[in-house]
Amino acid sequence: MCQVVNKEFKAIAEKHTGLYKEFAELVPKAAQHFLQRASNLAGTEVTVYEPKASESHTEGAFYVGVLVNDESETLPDGAEFLDIQHTYGMIKGKGTEMGSLYSTLDQWLDEQGYARDTLENFIIETYHSVENDVEEVEIYIPIKI
Repeated sequence: MCQVVNKEFKAIAEKHTGLYKEFAELVPKAAQHFLQRASNLAGTEVTVYEPKASESHTEGAFYVGVLVNDESETLPDGAEFLDIQHTYGMIKGKGTEMGSLYSTLDQWLDEQGYARDTLENFIIETYHSVENDVEEVEIYIPIKI
């Protein structure tokens, strides 16, 4: 279920900021708005998160967008090209089980002795449509090797 992967993500995405406690509402709204505006872009939906550094770190940044193969010559207004490569602990599951997926991945990383590398690296989620409108999500937490 959990695994270590070295992966590169190329995305066209739009940056937003907000309170971490409001991300559950902010992120889907921002993603829906971006996807409506950038309807000409085809690709897997992605969210890139600035990790919360401490309890006093209350506001953070996130990007919403789509994965692409290469940098596009024309970007939607307000969007930028991201090229992120790192080694991650990864888990895949149903989007409706997001909390338990994070818990399972966190526990697995601890059990395997991996240290998170989230000081300057982003947490990434990709979203994949599957049959019956149940969305599959892949979660990538950066780790030190």
